[in-house]
Amino acid sequence: MTGPSLRVPYITAWSGELITAPLMFAHHAEAGGPRLTYADPTPCDWQYGVLRARLGLQRGGCPEWKLVNTLRQWRCMEHWLCQVCGTSAIDPGTGRVSWLLDDDIDSTAPDQGYTNAPPTCRACIPEALASCPRLRRGAAAYTAADVEPFAVLGHVFRPTRGGGAEVVDRNVMVRLEEFDRLTRTLAHQLVVLLSGLERVSI
Repeated sequence: MTGPSLRVPYITAWSGELITAPLMFAHHAEAGGPRLTYADPTPCDWQYGVLRARLGLQRGGCPEWKLVNTLRQWRCMEHWLCQVCGTSAIDPGTGRVSWLLDDDIDSTAPDQGYTNAPPTCRACIPEALASCPRLRRGAAAYTAADVEPFAVLGHVFRPTRGGGAEVVDRNVMVRLEEFDRLTRTLAHQLVVLLSGLERVSI
């Protein structure tokens, strides 16, 4: 989303939030072998058994329009917050969550699908459509009855000699049930499964 008169969406990363942190592999008892880690790990680095990309939250510097802040994207998915304004995307009357999605949502059943795009509250849908060319080319509004973690998008690594880490796959989806791949993945975005989907007019 770009343009001088547009506000910066809640999930957009800022240049001052970008962190360079060395990656390595280290033995981990629960993983039963080597696991991807930061050189200075903390317990909150892992979510759902996968290493999560580190970013700050201070919104300093300039907006990086093409980058998503991992922590804010994750927060939107888990707490059903709007990716544009950061407030609740839950309809207070129905309890359903509002979503603006590409028409080609990845379906798992007639009323189910998974996505890495966070919710968009009804009030922010016009702004999202006006500011994002991709959505203008083909998007539809939905509400979902339930949302649950399904997978992550990230880079998959392999160990190198001396405990280093080398990327072998970029921007791939790894399901949360793929335990072996999760231990080798640096997650950048959370993917959720939407259930009870109903298309609504924009």
